[in-house]
Amino acid sequence: MVIVSFVFAQSKAKKDVEPPFAPKVTTGAEIEFDIATFDYGTLEMGEVKAGVFTYKNVGSRPLVLFDVIVSCDCTEVEWQKEPVMPGKTGTIKAVYTAKTAGVIAKQVTVQSNAQTDRIRLQLKGNVKE
Repeated sequence: MVIVSFVFAQSKAKKDVEPPFAPKVTTGAEIEFDIATFDYGTLEMGEVKAGVFTYKNVGSRPLVLFDVIVSCDCTEVEWQKEPVMPGKTGTIKAVYTAKTAGVIAKQVTVQSNAQTDRIRLQLKGNVKE
């Protein structure tokens, strides 16, 4: 006859235990836009129209826009490359050229050092034939 015995012990120390939801790492910068969609309204073929998105650094550290990417070659963007200090604002200018008739539904993706590091903005409108 063989008797096998197992003994389990748990340590009471919980120094290496992580909380169930680990906090996000933050850079201290945070971006907030006044609008997320710019409406160009109705445009004629070949018409060029600019829209401006204004953003604010609502964080505690300088905000830097790394890149602003458009979804088509019909849109060009301009933005400030210098850091935006906490509490200050910046702008992104989106210039759209109406090359084809129909509904305008384009995206502008903003990449930055903010806690919300990638934001998609929308461009909309309509181009008449």
